Amino acid sequence: MITFISGGSESARLISGFRSFMDDSQITVITTTAYAEESPCGCSIPDLDTQIFLFAGIINTRTWHGIQGDTCTTHHALMRLGTEEAQAVGDQERALHIFRAERLKRERLTDATIAIAHAYDIMAQILPVNDDIGEWSVTTPSGRMSLAEYRIAYDDDTHACAVHAPSKTIPHASIESVDAIRKSDIVIIGPGRPVTGIMPALMCTGIPEALRDVPVISFVPFTAERSTAHEKKTYAPDKGAECPIYDYFTDLYLMDTRDPLPFDNALHIDTRMDSRIQRESLAWDIMALAEGLKKENRR
Repeated sequence: MITFISGGSESARLISGFRSFMDDSQITVITTTAYAEESPCGCSIPDLDTQIFLFAGIINTRTWHGIQGDTCTTHHALMRLGTEEAQAVGDQERALHIFRAERLKRERLTDATIAIAHAYDIMAQILPVNDDIGEWSVTTPSGRMSLAEYRIAYDDDTHACAVHAPSKTIPHASIESVDAIRKSDIVIIGPGRPVTGIMPALMCTGIPEALRDVPVISFVPFTAERSTAHEKKTYAPDKGAECPIYDYFTDLYLMDTRDPLPFDNALHIDTRMDSRIQRESLAWDIMALAEGLKKENRR
């Protein structure tokens, strides 16, 4: 059993590589709920939606979010009526948001997610890291804004200085997400946006403690200043970096072969995922490393 703590579309690309040689039933994906949005049009949880569409086989592989071929008839109708939407939402995707909002009136987010996966005939286990939908925020050089607004306004984490849980209260991870980690043979963290994508999941009470008990491979969580460089694979020399939060549970770090950043305990590999072959090759490399870590942990 392999578990991914997803960082968004980058993680979806990597997971698609693993699916080429792994059965979906052996895969668990845990996603953040930090920038969920509730509206009269339903409940949107972007990272969760991305994984659902991936395993349902309908994801738009050009953008790695949304549904391939989805229409935006409702979005355009709302715009004509004077209702502004920050982003266009496809009609099929909107149906999912409405379905989720209705389920949340009577059950936990985890239960609603399981019901959605069943409706899409998904064999993998897709879990929200916690059942709370609250207003997370992020500090930027120009001030503080909601995490949902930040993700719409900016394509990367170069403007994100820190992320904050709702009402300064760290949410508790769900029993299911903690249990999934403890039962895993290996956990892979990332790749993805470090501040707004991955940290809200790692901050949930119970997740760091569970990660201590299993082998963990982490993509080096690039600082905000290096976020764009990481995505474009165009790096400049840097003085070095430390990841005290990740160090608590990470057994092996991964970073790109082209990155000159000095980083202890990091293995440099080709992390490009532009093509299907590259995604599958990276997945195979990580699986080989995971097998090595599992053997070490048995000793």
